[in-house]
Amino acid sequence: MTITGGRSTLEQLGELLGEPVWRGWARPAIWEASERHLGRRLPVDCKEFLDLYGPGVVDGYLTIDRPLDATGTAMERHWGPAPELPSWYAEIADQPWEFDESDVKAGALLMWGGNEEGGRYFFRAVEEDPSQWRIVVNSEQGEWFETAGTFTEFLLRCFLRVDRPAFMHRGWPGADARYEPHA
Repeated sequence: MTITGGRSTLEQLGELLGEPVWRGWARPAIWEASERHLGRRLPVDCKEFLDLYGPGVVDGYLTIDRPLDATGTAMERHWGPAPELPSWYAEIADQPWEFDESDVKAGALLMWGGNEEGGRYFFRAVEEDPSQWRIVVNSEQGEWFETAGTFTEFLLRCFLRVDRPAFMHRGWPGADARYEPHA
């Protein structure tokens, strides 16, 4: 995505979301444990966003999360037990999409968020380089949307109302959107 005025997409999001409520969300041990559990690196911009803002909700609609700590229990709760299927897979298994059980077991879909309407947000982790992973969104009604670009580019495009799911709530995000971290 084009960076305007020399600012990164994270800086542009910061202008839209405001200053983080708390500083000090960075937890390198959580990212190291996550990557060890998954057997792959995670997108840098997603880790930077969560390190800056922490797990929370964008404008009361989109929840963005990460494991709470670096324990094996937290890894399994958030990412699913490797190499078994995550709990959400049973809910999408019958929907028309090009993923099957072996793709999900291999970590091809990594859930990073959800919305208040029951939608799920994933990384499509099929490339070796996590900066090349696509964003995939599944609606509560079984609709699918896939787009290129990084995590922060996707969030910025949602604010700009370009290249985002047609089934996404039309009024989101609002003009005065803020990020509310989980307490």
